[in-house]
Amino acid sequence: MKKKWKWISGAAAVVFLMILIYLFQGPLFPWNPIKPGYEKIKFSRGMLYIKDITGKDSIVFRIDKIIEAEEKFHDLRYQDDMKIFIVNRDGSMKRFLPWMGGAGYSVSLSMANLIYIGPKARNSKAGPGPHIKHELSHMLIDQNTSLENALEMHEQGWFVEGIAEYFSGHTFYSREEFKEVCRRYKFEFDGLMEKNPLKMKGKELLFSYSYYKYFIEYLCITNGEQKLRQYLKRYIQKPGEYKELFREIYGTDLKNLLTGYKKFLNL
Repeated sequence: MKKKWKWISGAAAVVFLMILIYLFQGPLFPWNPIKPGYEKIKFSRGMLYIKDITGKDSIVFRIDKIIEAEEKFHDLRYQDDMKIFIVNRDGSMKRFLPWMGGAGYSVSLSMANLIYIGPKARNSKAGPGPHIKHELSHMLIDQNTSLENALEMHEQGWFVEGIAEYFSGHTFYSREEFKEVCRRYKFEFDGLMEKNPLKMKGKELLFSYSYYKYFIEYLCITNGEQKLRQYLKRYIQKPGEYKELFREIYGTDLKNLLTGYKKFLNL
């Protein structure tokens, strides 16, 4: 009996220790009431947490302006409050998102209303600003649709990533760099590379994000942002019917506009 209780006590101690580690150093950190070293910045739709803040992070004091611009551009409204974590410059996203292998630059977890901006984003030339805008775009769209639709949209990738990149002003390749890559590899504009970004790595991800961004830019230049918003509102309700919706709203097949997109880039 004593051995049994000793084993139970040992197991309980291990579980308690794991919970403490997860609360202070892992995935449960957002729900830890104690966040040592993190400065709290309140904004209209939630709270931002940041450590070792410098002048390059000054955009964190303008989150409400970004929120306002996000809602105006997307013509949607945030439904729930959220938490944004800016990971310190020499930190690791793996501590917070071990199941995602570090999650690259930034990530939004819409089911938990959480956004993480990682060291790669924070240390980048543009700083955390574009990545905050990018993830807030995802959060806004996901909060205005069902979980099932949100998962399907992220599996398709092309539209929500394109909008997020276009709104954020961020790009991994300049337009000329993107065109040079397309020429070098004789890229054919006959599809949208429908794939979950989390399943992309390295150059494939960088190229895809640029492809999506410049396509959304092309749609806005040739058909206007209002039509893009119209499509967005329909798309987030029926992402599986995106080709039919595209034809209905833009008056042509998606493939035809991809051909026009290629000509627009002078390729």
